[in-house]
Amino acid sequence: MLTSAVFGSDVAATVYGSPDPVSSPGGWLVRMIGGGKTNSGVAVSEFSALRLPVVYACVNRISNPIALFPLKMYRTRPQGGKELVQQGTGRGQHPFASRIGVRPNDLMSSRTVRKTCQAHALLWGNGYVEIERNGRNQGLGLYPLLPDRTAPVRENGDHWFRTTIDGRRHDLDPDNVIHIMDQSQDGFVGISQIAMAREAVAMGLAMETFGAKFFANEAKSGGFLMHPGRLGPNAQRNLTKPNGEKVSNPENPASRLDDQGGLENAHRIKVLEEGMKFVQTTIPPEDAQFLGSREFQIAEIARIFDVPLILLQSHEKTTSWGSGIEQLMIGFIRSTVEPWVDAWEQELNWKLFTDEEKEQGFYVKFNMNALLRGDMKTRADFYQKIFSVGGFSPNRILQLEDEDPIGPEGDEHFVPANMTTLRRASDPNFQPDPNAPSALREDDPDEIEADARAERDAA
Repeated sequence: MLTSAVFGSDVAATVYGSPDPVSSPGGWLVRMIGGGKTNSGVAVSEFSALRLPVVYACVNRISNPIALFPLKMYRTRPQGGKELVQQGTGRGQHPFASRIGVRPNDLMSSRTVRKTCQAHALLWGNGYVEIERNGRNQGLGLYPLLPDRTAPVRENGDHWFRTTIDGRRHDLDPDNVIHIMDQSQDGFVGISQIAMAREAVAMGLAMETFGAKFFANEAKSGGFLMHPGRLGPNAQRNLTKPNGEKVSNPENPASRLDDQGGLENAHRIKVLEEGMKFVQTTIPPEDAQFLGSREFQIAEIARIFDVPLILLQSHEKTTSWGSGIEQLMIGFIRSTVEPWVDAWEQELNWKLFTDEEKEQGFYVKFNMNALLRGDMKTRADFYQKIFSVGGFSPNRILQLEDEDPIGPEGDEHFVPANMTTLRRASDPNFQPDPNAPSALREDDPDEIEADARAERDAA
């Protein structure tokens, strides 16, 4: 059962199954107001998680390709193939064709919209983009919605999205909201990666704080002031916390220890009993494998986002896929980025276009060739092989290399029969040109003489 709970005008959450108590540390309300405490004592929310460098890096590594890939609008041709849709209002044209990949709204670039929504999907588990439409119901703009103020709602068989903008609640038609998510339990609400991995993120944040306090204390561990007797009443009343404030209950020894313990007081000097002498603690960070623990947390969080460690500048005990960085990048794009690209394309192609436009074959597509085409030698070998079987025309190869076409004649396709065009090769009366420079006949006397000369030179 999908339950929607709304409190006031700007606190809304949709949960699957029985709702969590308001006081639950992992409940939606606690996460919305800043995140609850974890076992490490650190509060974690989708906002605070970005303060951990590895989380920030993982979000960047996935969001940047999504924002980088060219996004264009195409239309399938009745005779086969596709054509780039031109900006306009006529048949076969679209008023949003040239803006979708450049400026989907007047305030943001296409890169900004896509990177923002993708980051939301990676942190909150849900990214939302509202579609602006004209009087003909055609898409004219894309605007990102805040993930902590937006949620899908399903009641009495109806489905819509509810969001809060400038303190006012709005209900949006589901066909006007692009919803990007990954894993989900109910198919309507994505699972927040940060919520699922709160303890791992909290441990990373705790180690950041621990290390900072260690160096702030002159790279020395803390210690104790010990005294052989017990503190008298006056001494207990004068007992202060490390920052100088009075303890809450000086008569309670447990209270004194609690006031002086925890992550906030790491590396500070603790006061125990009278007859004081300073005793240095004997567990330095290297003995506690502090650096090793930090490397482990980097790997742990990288697994959440499915990002290879080498892409996070972490080279500790790592191996590469294939024979080098090229194969690693291709593997990362295909296994991590491409599923997100597919999620974007499915949502855009289903919701952006009207039924009439879908019948005409309109669709959008990300061009991922920029990160998948390999090095120059590999690309040249690929182009040569697919060109020789008539697969690519010269202009198509130039287009993939972001070069200018050579004119209408560059649209011809060629086959190996003396490298003639497919049209001429399909003519039954066509005879290969013996003088074609790209073809050497087996009985060519010049070729026979060249081979003989090469044999004599070798001898």
